[in-house]
Amino acid sequence: MARSSPPRPSRSADPVRVAVLRAYAAFAAGGTFRPTAPPALADARQRRLYVNLLRGMIRHRRLLEAEAVRLARRPAHELAPPVLAALVLGLYQMLLLHQPDHAAVFETVEALGGVGQARAKGLVNAVLRAALRERDAGAAAPERTLAERTSHPDWLVTRWTRHFGAAAAAAVCEANNRYESSGVRVAAHRIDRAALIARLARDGIPAAPHPLLPGAFLVTELGALLDSAAFTEGLCYVQDAGSQLLTSWVAPLLGGWILDVCCAPGGKLTHLLELQAAGTGTVAPAGLRLAGMDASRERLRRVRDNVRRLHLEPPPLLVGDAARLPLLACGAARLAGRPGADGSGWSALLLDVPCSATGMIRKYPELKWRKHEADLARYAAQQSAMLDDAARVLGADGLIVYSTCSLEPEENERQVEAFLARHPDFRRLPFAAVAPPQGLGEPVAGLTTPQGDLQVLPGADRMGLYAALLRRGGGRAGTAGP
Repeated sequence: MARSSPPRPSRSADPVRVAVLRAYAAFAAGGTFRPTAPPALADARQRRLYVNLLRGMIRHRRLLEAEAVRLARRPAHELAPPVLAALVLGLYQMLLLHQPDHAAVFETVEALGGVGQARAKGLVNAVLRAALRERDAGAAAPERTLAERTSHPDWLVTRWTRHFGAAAAAAVCEANNRYESSGVRVAAHRIDRAALIARLARDGIPAAPHPLLPGAFLVTELGALLDSAAFTEGLCYVQDAGSQLLTSWVAPLLGGWILDVCCAPGGKLTHLLELQAAGTGTVAPAGLRLAGMDASRERLRRVRDNVRRLHLEPPPLLVGDAARLPLLACGAARLAGRPGADGSGWSALLLDVPCSATGMIRKYPELKWRKHEADLARYAAQQSAMLDDAARVLGADGLIVYSTCSLEPEENERQVEAFLARHPDFRRLPFAAVAPPQGLGEPVAGLTTPQGDLQVLPGADRMGLYAALLRRGGGRAGTAGP
């Protein structure tokens, strides 16, 4: 008996849409999310289209699948995964991208042949044309909840509504569906923002000043920026404005030996090095000695590459487990050729902990469907252990800068409150008690919690971030250490 061969794409099947159908169907079945285009799509325009289509389908998955099921008049489990993927793809192009009907219907239908579902062409064509008729007739959309309309899990929307209020929760959900630009940091020790934006404009890369910080700007074509000479020459670093805000705000507090615990790929570490190199006199005192640590040698190579690209002085980099932090005598002091130590601990620790990353959904929409409420307890336990270990290696009057990219209180303010209860020698330092970065474009009150911690909620130009300043004793961070 002859073996059957894999189905071949028809001549008219668009290879991009065929690849998107395969990737979406695999993800929906619980497989790995593949946000980068497969090697077969060699053309840059094809690769960009693949990314835009797949990410958009994942971002609006719940709404689009609900529409597909409604129009097909059959439950999702009765539709083969590639067929459901085709319906989602067609509806996404038609209803949200507003692409020409030919691309939304014909190209999508033809792609079914490339995934072995040629028999479903009639069904998909009929459903998509029914959607076109509804759209053209101005039919009212079915009534949906906020979670359904914005394609979020119910548990997340319920939590955000309870914690931030209904209006803020709705704003977060809407912002998560508007990943229209990426935050970028100007290498301020080498060029100013206006000059860099002008240079990018000459190269055909649109960029705009970020309203939050004078050292940040926004680009809508990240791929073009990464391919630009300005990026290669180290004139900028891709970093969300919230992360830039945290580093800028805490920099004046830092002195002595500072360890960036989970430093890869180097955003905060290189930002502090830049502030120090810029020598503005208001950030990063001259006595600041930075070191970075990560569990992966490969990730540390990325840090080294970024430091080199940005033309910065290389800091000591340690391979280590964030759950078992090195004492200062075994860390940066040894690498810097300073044998011996007086037993004092690190002056400050930047502790950017593993978390649920619910503040990053704007950039990584797949997180909505991969994270679950039950995961929070596991993350909280890991964070608690890391905080306790940080206290073990921190010097007198030292500072822990605890940060997450989560919006969940168990990982944020409740985690901090539990730490303070276990460690009465620490106290919380409110961000409002520290001079904000120069040129801050928003009121401090809108960026801090009632407890005084930093809280950046996702918006059209930023992702979510939380941070707390935990000081040992009552002195200034940076007085301890060699």
